[in-house]
Amino acid sequence: MARHPGRPPIINAPPWVTGLALALLVAHGARVLMSTDIQDIILWNTALFPERFWGWWGASLPPGAPYPYPNALLALATLFTTAFVHSGWAHVGVNAAMLVGVGKPVHDMLDQPAPGERRRGGALFLLVFMFSVAGGSVAHLIAHFPDGMPAIGASGGVSGLIAAVLLGQGGPQARLLSRPFLTASAVFAVANIVLALIGPAMLGGGIAWQAHMGGYFAGALIFRLLMWRRVRAQA
Repeated sequence: MARHPGRPPIINAPPWVTGLALALLVAHGARVLMSTDIQDIILWNTALFPERFWGWWGASLPPGAPYPYPNALLALATLFTTAFVHSGWAHVGVNAAMLVGVGKPVHDMLDQPAPGERRRGGALFLLVFMFSVAGGSVAHLIAHFPDGMPAIGASGGVSGLIAAVLLGQGGPQARLLSRPFLTASAVFAVANIVLALIGPAMLGGGIAWQAHMGGYFAGALIFRLLMWRRVRAQA
């Protein structure tokens, strides 16, 4: 059946944004269809385990701690792969929905090249997301040295996109230390602390709020640098 020409698409977002959201859902769906043993193996090698990371780094771990990541490639890869592992459909569904919601305006702001440049909004959007994921992972590791709960999910990346949206409201020359952005950041921080306190009772599990904060500030930083570069190119 042909789609009515006036009917809007189901997901009104750029292909890069929609594709990333679908990748999160497909990754989770593929994992839950596998046997429990395979699921555990995937989780073991893609989630971010502080003990395994710091053990690979050379930190002294308590008796009974899991063995470290065997090499630098696997250890560093988990800073990013953790975004594609979720605890359940509700977890991945919320992250995918929020990614679409905040990813579209970030993509649109980045997809405005300087004169003579080609459009690269999709690639820059993905850069902001993955940089934010890594920033959230690093914050989680620092907060849980040398051991602590593992981190999974794309919340760090989504938090970075939220920061980019809030910062972008001030225009291409918006500053990280501007009062509107600092106020919004304080609200974001308080909301995450409250969520961390009530999350275990409401959701039945801990909230890696440090990863949210790390992803938030990493996203703000990389987005500001990209905007600064664009302003300089247009000058």
